[in-house]
Amino acid sequence: MKPRQLCITMFFFILGVMGIIQFKISPYNHSLSALIGIWEGFYEINPNLVDPNFVVYKSGGYDGQFFYLLAKDLFNDSDWNLIVDSFYFRYHRIGLSLISGLVSHLLGSEHYPLITLTILFSTFLFSVYCLYQLLPEKSKWLVLFYIFSPYSLNSNLLLVADSFFVSLAIISYYFYTKKNLTTSFLFFLITVFTRELGVLFLAPIVLGALYHKQWKEVFLFSLPGILFLGFLYVGWKNSPNHLGTNPLGFKDMIDIPLFGFVKSFFDHNQFQFKLKEFPKLLFLVSFLSMIMISIASIRNSFQKDLNILVPILGSLFVIAIAEEGYWRSFDNLSRMFTLILPFSLLLEGVTKKLSFKIFLGTSITLFFFLLVRIFFITPTKEYFLAL
Repeated sequence: MKPRQLCITMFFFILGVMGIIQFKISPYNHSLSALIGIWEGFYEINPNLVDPNFVVYKSGGYDGQFFYLLAKDLFNDSDWNLIVDSFYFRYHRIGLSLISGLVSHLLGSEHYPLITLTILFSTFLFSVYCLYQLLPEKSKWLVLFYIFSPYSLNSNLLLVADSFFVSLAIISYYFYTKKNLTTSFLFFLITVFTRELGVLFLAPIVLGALYHKQWKEVFLFSLPGILFLGFLYVGWKNSPNHLGTNPLGFKDMIDIPLFGFVKSFFDHNQFQFKLKEFPKLLFLVSFLSMIMISIASIRNSFQKDLNILVPILGSLFVIAIAEEGYWRSFDNLSRMFTLILPFSLLLEGVTKKLSFKIFLGTSITLFFFLLVRIFFITPTKEYFLAL
């Protein structure tokens, strides 16, 4: 794939995304705030944080509201006034809220949806370029699977941080391979504060640097993890005014491996399978295929693939132990695969493996399902505009 072909593809991708966004917001007074997914319940208990004329749903809502509300609260005043669901499980993923909140604070918080969309898709497009450069010449066409990743696209359209986290990780890793350590460190720092799984990229880098006695790299790439732990400690010592409407912890969000998948087919102890459950089977196929790919990489090229195998295995572990609520939700489940797709493309010698082809096949199938879901399945919700 030539650079010109990549640019043409990206141009039409951007046009397509603009069309999808317009379709999603058209039933809601064409307001980009509809993408945030603010629920009436959180609007009522955080009235001073929601901007006037923002779309508020009478039922439903989505995780984009947590990043928005946190972004507003960070720059609202010096007190913790935010009340959201399972606060402690969410607040440490502060990267997107901090960046979007800062820019929104400077330019006007009423522009938060546009600012966040710009940040998410700009970072994504830059990560596409970085991944394209990382791929060997004969495999550069594989970047198309990342461009049309249903996982990244869905995350960006929902204004949540998963795709942002993965984009930052790709950019960080790109600069690391180019020996631009300072830039790599800065991007890794934001990556870790966007989602804690970023530490899994740093661990093999630090261990490798220790083995080769490269003390500068040991310090530089240990620092994001140390700072993140310090941030968690400060947050723990300075508790917010309210621990959340449903103060869940990590143990509440996990289950025995794949028990969540099995339980998600049961309602009131009765097994049920509906057509809408079919994507879960594709996600399971993707998961099992990626397990096979990882095993093959461990056997054949573990040392060469170590830096990207560790975060992939970490993501697979998170998927395995996810409780049933994640498996019941297409949006939540798709976000778990966001990291796996682009980094699997960098594994050594996987393109000819049947399991890899199956994994890419399910990803493309889920991409088309996502489009069908957006255009034909997702119902229009009742809403009102914030005062």
